[in-house]
Amino acid sequence: MNEIIKVGLGIMIKDGNKVLLGHRSEKYGDTGGIYEPGSWTFPGGKQEYDETILEGAIRETKEETNLDISDLKIFNVVDDIAPKKHYITIQIIANKFDGELVNMEPNKHTEWKWFDLDNLPDNLYSPTKEFIKEYLNRSKNEDTRI
Repeated sequence: MNEIIKVGLGIMIKDGNKVLLGHRSEKYGDTGGIYEPGSWTFPGGKQEYDETILEGAIRETKEETNLDISDLKIFNVVDDIAPKKHYITIQIIANKFDGELVNMEPNKHTEWKWFDLDNLPDNLYSPTKEFIKEYLNRSKNEDTRI
């Protein structure tokens, strides 16, 4: 068994009270992360060697959505553990974006769609679900959203 902890990145792109989610294809195989085909997820992936956390977030978002993100904030760091997999996931919020939304990896995602935080799909990718849950919990305890 390959007992290595890896670094994952999850990026919440905000547009007012909406967030961008991609629907994971049920036909695409296991990418090495937590495997939940058919779920809705934030852009993200694995940090590559010799890139900073924020450079990785920018790259992954561009690779998946064609969007250029900015005004980035590290929100949280969590353990995502599944059978034979352990990721330290860095949750990042992008408060600004530019460009045309394009599904850059149609074999991995069937579509990208904006959802209101008050009306999210039921089948959220478990790390995305926990990210949103913590974001909403913290938001309730502050005067304005993060």
